[in-house]
Amino acid sequence: MPETERPTAVVTGGASGIGAAVVNRLAESGWRVAVFDRTSTPDGHVVDVRDESAVTEALNAVAAELGPIDAVVHSAAIAQRGEQAHELATEAFREMIDVNLVGSFIVARAAAAQMRPRGSGTIVLVSSAAGFRARSGMAAYGAAKAGVIQLAKILAVELGGTGIRVNCVSPGVTLTPLLLDSWQAESPEHAFQLANAQAAIPLGRLVAAGEVADAVAYLLSPGASAITGHNLVVDGGRSL
Repeated sequence: MPETERPTAVVTGGASGIGAAVVNRLAESGWRVAVFDRTSTPDGHVVDVRDESAVTEALNAVAAELGPIDAVVHSAAIAQRGEQAHELATEAFREMIDVNLVGSFIVARAAAAQMRPRGSGTIVLVSSAAGFRARSGMAAYGAAKAGVIQLAKILAVELGGTGIRVNCVSPGVTLTPLLLDSWQAESPEHAFQLANAQAAIPLGRLVAAGEVADAVAYLLSPGASAITGHNLVVDGGRSL
C-alpha cells in the first residue's frame, strides 16, 4: 500500500499492555500508528490524558506529520489494587475517575474535533468487564469503566450524523503488566488469584492482549462500518 494511502491511527497507552498489542496489530495491517503514553517511547508522544491542552496539541502534531487521523484508540488507564470502598481514600477514587473516565472524555472529544471536518473517523474506547460486573475491591475502577461504556454509547448517538463511529471494547481478565501490578505479582497470593480467575472463565484461560487488539482492529475495519455504540466484550465467556 502506498504511504499516502495508509490510514493513520493514534493509540493512547500504547507503550505497554493492551495498547502496545493494538499498536502492533494495526502496524501489521498497514496503519501508520502514533503512540501516546505518559512514559517516553520511541517515536511516541509523552501525553497525560488528563491534560486537555496536551492531548489536543499532540493530536494536531500527528495530523501535521502523518496527515488526517482516521482512528483513535483510547487504552490509557490505571488499575485499582483491590481496596474495598471503606478502605479506599477519596483522593484515590478521584484519581481513578480522572484518569480512566475523564481522560476518555478528553481524548474522545479531541479526536472528534479532528474528525468532524472530514465527516469520517472511528473512535474505540477500551473499557473493562469490571464496568458491568460487580466485584469487591473494584469500586473506583468499576465505576470509571462503567462510565466509559456509557460515554461511548452517548458519543455514538451524538456523532453518528457526522460520520464518526464510536465503539467500546471491554476485556475480561487479560494478561498485561497492569493486571499483574494490580495483583502484586510477587505476592504469595498471585498463584491463587490466577487460578481463581481462570476457573470462572468458560474457555478456561485468561484473555491475551493480542485477542483484545484483534477486536479493536475489527471495529476499525470496513467490515464494521455499520457498527457504532457497541460494547464488544472479550472475556472468554466470563460474563455469561
